[in-house]
Amino acid sequence: MSDYFGKDVQKLGFGLMRLPHKAIMTDVEQVKTMVDLFLDAGFTYFDTAFVYPGSEAAIRKALVDRYPRERYTLCTKINAFLMAPTEKAAKQQFYTSLERTGAGFFDYYLLHALMENNYKKYDKFHLWDFVKEQKEKGLIKHFGFSYHAGPELLDQILTEHPEVDFIQLQINYADWENPKVVSRANYEMARKHGKSITVMEPVKGGALANPPRK
Repeated sequence: MSDYFGKDVQKLGFGLMRLPHKAIMTDVEQVKTMVDLFLDAGFTYFDTAFVYPGSEAAIRKALVDRYPRERYTLCTKINAFLMAPTEKAAKQQFYTSLERTGAGFFDYYLLHALMENNYKKYDKFHLWDFVKEQKEKGLIKHFGFSYHAGPELLDQILTEHPEVDFIQLQINYADWENPKVVSRANYEMARKHGKSITVMEPVKGGALANPPRK
């Protein structure tokens, strides 16, 4: 079992997909307050993505420009099916993310949102090899992929790419046996392959904050 998570990363991460806004702009001052509270509580893991509007720029202003690099860990993602009409455009996302965040390197890096209808594009664009090359250069410390499908495809991908360090999965108790999300089955498949796991949408993207009456 790999140990990237558990020894040196606290149990709560800061997801940067849904940031507060003022009018149509990200409320960077509010994000600064949130970042300060998060770090003061002893947490370190921040998760953004190239395709999250304004997120990488905001985390530079709220975190990277205000704290020493050793104080936090940063994760972002490369996407082969959004804002990536060509292989060159997809790979450029990595360099753009480095520029936007100003972080120098990424502690964790993900191939973004693999599922049945897009996973082959990551092969077509040679992104697995590209990300491994960035890791060899020291620009990525650990890499993996986030995932939105079932255990059969997960088994296939992990068999074909045993080099990945970790996986990001949708896991929450409401969806533990949900046939669409299959949290339990995917969790068990990741463990079968000995992969570390980070969890996305533990409160169903915020839906569990206001659950239906039933």
